[in-house]
Amino acid sequence: MKNLLVLPQLRCSFEKELPDTQVLLVAGGRKPASDWLIQAADQFPVWCVDSGIDSCYANHIIPERLIGDGDSATSQGWAWGESLGIPVEVYPAEKNLTDLQLALQRVGVVHGHAAVTITGVWGGRFDHTFSNIHSLMGCEDFGIRGCCAADEKEVLILLKGKDSVCIETAAPPEVVSLLPLSTECTDVSIEGVHWPLANVTLRDALPYAVSNRPNETNSEIRVSIGTGLLGIYLCWNGDECYGSSF
Repeated sequence: MKNLLVLPQLRCSFEKELPDTQVLLVAGGRKPASDWLIQAADQFPVWCVDSGIDSCYANHIIPERLIGDGDSATSQGWAWGESLGIPVEVYPAEKNLTDLQLALQRVGVVHGHAAVTITGVWGGRFDHTFSNIHSLMGCEDFGIRGCCAADEKEVLILLKGKDSVCIETAAPPEVVSLLPLSTECTDVSIEGVHWPLANVTLRDALPYAVSNRPNETNSEIRVSIGTGLLGIYLCWNGDECYGSSF
């Protein structure tokens, strides 16, 4: 189905169609758990961004492409990437754009249109996470659609104007938060949670719709938006949030 995004711990059915191609970018932040990454790599073609190659090397995942300046990857991981015979795009360390931004641009050039999920973006410095999330938000400028940032513990799903999504999870998340990523998000509704909302306006200056939780009797969470860009954040504290069901 063209509107379906599948990760090890959840399935998202969007109202709007996704591009035919979906790509998983493995970046150099907090490394995703090995079993999570192996399952995710079965769903998507994989591109590595700089030290993301180390995660693929450790888990025997062959990426389609390696992009970056190589300054944070191990010499062993980078050499392995170069030995694979895949395209390796090396950039200088002193440059304006980040390695992830360059990778997003290249996805647009290579595929024309694609949906992108990024992993290896959480943890570490706040400025890096901020840059990664906002780069995903702005990747339509590169001709692609940013869908989410994810690993086994945290998922941020992006939902843009006049769209809705049904989220099915293998295990209930501990937290469900709605984060307005534009100045204003109108006609926002959420169902399947303890505190539902119906056609409200959320503003980035007062992001109050946080720390919600799913209903105990419902395995689906439905979110819709009229205008704006909304982040749907889900968080799991344990290791039992995914398996073979998705």
